[in-house]
Amino acid sequence: MEVRFPGPFRLTATLTVGAVLLFPPPRLRGETPNAAATPAGPQFVAALVRNLGDEDYHVRVRADEQLIGLGLSARAELEKAAMDDDPELRLRAKALLKRIQIEDLWRAGHTTIDAAGKKASDIIRELGEHTGNNVLLGDQYGQFDDQTLETPLNSRSFWPLLDEICRNTSNRLRPHFDPREPGLVVSSGKPGDYPTAYAGPIRAQIISARRAFSEELDFETGESEKSHTFQMTVQMSWESRFHLVAYRSQAELVAATTNVDTRIASTQPSGSGWNVAGSGARQMSMTIRLHPPATAATKLDSLSLKWGLIAVGDLAALEVTDLASRKPHFKDDVELRVESVEESPGGRCELDLLILRDVVLEDPQEAFFQECEFELVDQTGVAYRKQGQTNGTDRDGARVKLTFVGEGSESKPARLKFTYPRIRSQRDVVLTFRDVPLPCGRPE
Repeated sequence: MEVRFPGPFRLTATLTVGAVLLFPPPRLRGETPNAAATPAGPQFVAALVRNLGDEDYHVRVRADEQLIGLGLSARAELEKAAMDDDPELRLRAKALLKRIQIEDLWRAGHTTIDAAGKKASDIIRELGEHTGNNVLLGDQYGQFDDQTLETPLNSRSFWPLLDEICRNTSNRLRPHFDPREPGLVVSSGKPGDYPTAYAGPIRAQIISARRAFSEELDFETGESEKSHTFQMTVQMSWESRFHLVAYRSQAELVAATTNVDTRIASTQPSGSGWNVAGSGARQMSMTIRLHPPATAATKLDSLSLKWGLIAVGDLAALEVTDLASRKPHFKDDVELRVESVEESPGGRCELDLLILRDVVLEDPQEAFFQECEFELVDQTGVAYRKQGQTNGTDRDGARVKLTFVGEGSESKPARLKFTYPRIRSQRDVVLTFRDVPLPCGRPE
């Protein structure tokens, strides 16, 4: 699907569905299998990559599927192939690298931890280091209960692991209140028994369920109007390493089934607009309104929600060291121009930038600015503090006005660093809850 905007931008929204196809190790064309050529071993991966350029179409497809299944472990060999003299091998390797990076973007942080007999603080630090997530142990709003775990952990993915640690140590999770350091805080307290669902880097918890009965009696007509409503509050959280830039304001109901074998429909429209995720945001809440289940139903056997997201990855940087030049600066598909630099007393500095990219200006357009970062450094290498940012678009491209404040009046702008993503992906994640208790009491 392609939606065009005025000017040089083009929006390309792509829904990527990843499938990991696992096959027994093939006898590779031109290869003699040996003990070193084990699945995912270097020789095995190298042979699969070479098969991308095979004359036999079926050999090429099979190699393609297996390399996708191997994921990032095939990255090094694919990067070599992306520089190969064979144009077909080169193009197929580049396409595979992008697919693998996109799939990795949507994977959960994953690790194996030997936890028995260790302090919770050591386990959580290890979890954060292995998965690339920022997890803090207590702060001024709550202390951390550093208990020793006596039993092994069963989970392997980031969110289930962290939830399991909290349940075993009387701690609970919340986002860090300081947006300058996005992440999670683990502090002492009852973690709660929330119905929870996981999908890659996303965790969803049902915080509350509300059933309401009301009756209005009209004395003029003598008629009574009764109503019965049902809604749930769902809290969505995502890993701090996951660079979410936009999300649907409402999740869409896929299916809901009660323990008395009845299906429940949604009372909300199926579509919703996009919201931009703030740079420090790691959590948001939404209300899911459903047709009321029968009071005979005591739980939802299953509840599946679909949530649309836009995320980015593979960040790259373009650095401008000559801020006085009005010539364009290029990297990848990015063109950046510094149109003006204005310095004021007290170390204040304002920059006007024009940015062009071959693709993409998403819906919402604000997501384009959210996914980019700007850093200004003075002549001594000290970073300015960003004070403000104003965004806009016109026929020439995306315009950004930045305001920075230096360490002192002697600060002089020397270098601008513009960070942008090479990978962008839109996807619907499906979150499925099991055995959700229902409020089933009815007024007398």
